[in-house]
This record gives sequence, C-alpha cells and structure tokens, in this order.
Amino acid sequence: MSRWKGLGVAAVAALSLFAVKVLPWALGFAGGKYIYQTVAGSPDPQTLTTAQVSEQIQSQGSQIFMAIKQEFPGDYVAVVEKITAVVRLGNVEQVRNTSRLAVSDLRQRYASLLSSAPDSKAAEALRAQLAMLNHVMARETAATCNSYLREGPGALSTLDQDFLTDMDKIGATLFHAFGAAKNGGLPAAAASDEDWSLLADAFMNVGGTPAEMDAIANINREFEGLCPAVVKLYAAALSLQGEPGRHVKAALLYEIARN
Repeated sequence: MSRWKGLGVAAVAALSLFAVKVLPWALGFAGGKYIYQTVAGSPDPQTLTTAQVSEQIQSQGSQIFMAIKQEFPGDYVAVVEKITAVVRLGNVEQVRNTSRLAVSDLRQRYASLLSSAPDSKAAEALRAQLAMLNHVMARETAATCNSYLREGPGALSTLDQDFLTDMDKIGATLFHAFGAAKNGGLPAAAASDEDWSLLADAFMNVGGTPAEMDAIANINREFEGLCPAVVKLYAAALSLQGEPGRHVKAALLYEIARN
C-alpha cells in the first residue's frame, strides 16, 4: 500500500457521502426546467405531442437530454414519452419529477458500464465535477461549500444559470462516458492497490497534505478545508495517465453515478 493506507476504500467512501449528493438533484433538473417552459408557454398542454416536447428539449439546449439522445436513442424516446404524458396534465411539479426520475433511472442502469469507459471520456466527466466544485468554492464560504458536498445544491445561496449549466454538463459528460463504454469494447477494469497508491502519490504532488488525507479517509465533515481536499483528489486522479488513470477515474465516477 502507500502512505495513504486504504486510499481506495477511503476515496470511494468519501465520494459516496460527499460529492455524489449533488447528482440525484441535478441530473434531470435542467431538463425539467426546459420542459416547464414548454408547459407554461403552451395554451393547451393536452395537445402537445412527443415530437413537440422533444423539439422543445432540443431547442432549449439541454445537454443531458442531448447526450441521452445521442448515446441511447431508444431510451431517449421512452423518456420523452413518459415526460409527454405528464406534460399533458399541465402539472409543472410532475414534469420536473418525471424528468429527474427518468434520468436518474438511466444513470443507475448504466453506471456499471463505467469500468469499461475510455480514459478520455472518464476524464471529461471528472473535469465537469471539478469545474462545478471550483465554481462553488469561488462563490461560497468554506462552510457553505462543505454543506454543498453533504447536501447538494440546496445548500447554495443562489442557484443561478451558471450553476445550472455546470450541473447540466455533469450529467451530459456522464452519459457520454456511458455511451463510449458501451460502444468502445474496452475490457472492464477495477482499480488495484497499486493504482490507488499512485493516486496517493499524485495527491501529494498536487499539494495535498496529510491533514487533507485524513479528512477524506475519515470522512470528516467538519474539516474546513474539505472542498479544497476533494478538489485535489479530483486533480490527482486527472493527472494519472495510462491504465492506472483510467482505472481510478472509472472507480470514482462509478461511485458518483450509481447513487
């Protein structure tokens, strides 16, 4: 093992309790917002067709739904049909919930594919996570950022368009990683002790400290520098090249996507 004993378990546990709290709320929410506009702008929602709802989704630029359509066209059609059924009822909250749950179901269904994802797509998805966290750190206090890791975007003082765009990108990059894993033919691979040891070394190389290691390993929610520590964890994973990098990125993303 490395100077960070049990890093694989610690990193996975930390992500399970912290960063992944963002995703159940985020994935599908942006799509719900766009479809809400369809409902609100229609004089008679009961007459809307699946083609019209799909057209609105595409025209509003929902990255998540565009990624689903590209990577899983059959699933996209099924999701739009579900959404159309509730759009016709004119209930905005049901539209949001149906959108969110439909995307969440797909995310959980395809999470296991990530062990076969190519490194470039896994890195893209992890960079989207890192960008969102950096955005939160720049806009919020350390305490609020820690709350964000625990509770998701509801902990933020303002949910503006920039944050929604970040979350939309998080979802889209995950679905592109799912699609690339499905079509790429790479063998599934689990991160080994050696891979996690390399991550520990990379963590130190990007400025990580023993205190930050302990905060992640012990899932210390009160540690003031928790957000910077998780940023360094992402940056360390992104710095790893070759098969070790692919294994580690895929393992971290799997824990994010399966929750």
